[in-house]
Amino acid sequence: MPLTNFDKLHHQHQEWKKDLLLNEKEIKSLREELTELAAGRLEHDIAAKVEHFQNALIRQKDVVNDLLGNITKGDKMMSEAEGDNAQLHMLHNKLQDDMETFNRLFIELREEFKAFKRQLVQS
Repeated sequence: MPLTNFDKLHHQHQEWKKDLLLNEKEIKSLREELTELAAGRLEHDIAAKVEHFQNALIRQKDVVNDLLGNITKGDKMMSEAEGDNAQLHMLHNKLQDDMETFNRLFIELREEFKAFKRQLVQS
């Protein structure tokens, strides 16, 4: 049975897209800042941390792209009359869980990066 009113889901998807695009910009900014912080620092422990953050930021960018793709998939399902309630709500609930997980992990990474930056500035 197709859903007839997608306004609430569509609005949520638009909010997620906006948030993800902002996170994507922040990831780019953090990568640039990391490059500047690491310039000229060849100590092994610092290089290992820089590599950790480079890998983490690459992974977060991949997750943003995956989430944007899944949101687009949900939007497409809403626009097609063949999307049924169960399938659409299952996708929406998974997206909601994935967004919560992404946000939690991204906040943790951001805080870890700030601590690393403070450590570099103090040394």
